[in-house]
Amino acid sequence: MKIAFTLCSINYLAQAKSLSETLKKTNPDWRFIYGIADKNVNNVDLSFLDGETLFVEDLAIEGFDDMVKRYTIVELVTSVKPYYFSHLFKKYPEADKIAYFDPDIQVFQPLTDLEAKLDQYDIVLTPHFTQPIPENDKSLPTEIHIFNTGVFNLGFLAVKRSKSTFEMLKWWEDKLRYDCIVDLTRGYFVDQLWMNLVPAYFDNVYIDKYPGYNMAHWNLHDRVLTKVNGSYMVNGVPLIFYHFSHYNPGRPEQIAAYHDRFNFSSRPDLVELYDGYKNDLLKFNYFGLKKNTCFYMHDEKQKTRKRNIENFLRQALPMSMKSSLKKLIGK
Repeated sequence: MKIAFTLCSINYLAQAKSLSETLKKTNPDWRFIYGIADKNVNNVDLSFLDGETLFVEDLAIEGFDDMVKRYTIVELVTSVKPYYFSHLFKKYPEADKIAYFDPDIQVFQPLTDLEAKLDQYDIVLTPHFTQPIPENDKSLPTEIHIFNTGVFNLGFLAVKRSKSTFEMLKWWEDKLRYDCIVDLTRGYFVDQLWMNLVPAYFDNVYIDKYPGYNMAHWNLHDRVLTKVNGSYMVNGVPLIFYHFSHYNPGRPEQIAAYHDRFNFSSRPDLVELYDGYKNDLLKFNYFGLKKNTCFYMHDEKQKTRKRNIENFLRQALPMSMKSSLKKLIGK
């Protein structure tokens, strides 16, 4: 069995539904599961999903209540990712391959190449960039941003049932239980930055540079889209999946937030793709679902403020007092 899943709260389910529809169309032999890091306290009608749902509370993650208190909602949703992989392997002993896709991805072709990679390798990762950004290009995102946030984009991760995979997932779970935070000053960026270490720590890891995987706003400098006989191509090879990260249909003129390298005038090759995605999101009630506040979203500003104060104290206190600070704040 092959399983694909995504993770989000209820306010992101329009994107997840779009992913599901494209995967169902191109890969009907993959079982798709909506991972929902939320509680449906507002009784939102989820029948439109037309698929399996797996709520985070059903995983019975040890220490989850403390994670809710510790993390912002972005941190929390990303922190449970390895637990979902582990849970799905246990729940479905016949599952031999599992792939995670961020909800804001669309799949355009069968995943036969990925399946072949997983026949040979245990873990498949995709880097943000596969070509350097030109020296005189100071637009966003830069290579420094990737240093800060991670070589690999964790909007996608594929693994197969193996000893190496289970070792990696256990290691990742242990890290994300306490350290799935956004704190660039201390070298943390949710689940993603930890994965820089995976090719060094674990065996049989494949870094997939195929341009048709995980095309997104951050790698547009080295990828050009065309359409041949009704199918999208990237640099002359089939587009397998596109990641619409940071796209907002309320600002349809913008490719992505945190991006100023290109716009739709300079990249007309992207216009049809993004128009189609925008229409899908609107069809699946993007603006209506967006109004739902995640059940686990509490004291977001207070959590950030507390972390900023802790960082200031780490910098300001003399070394002799830092051990006392660690005991006080638990880190």
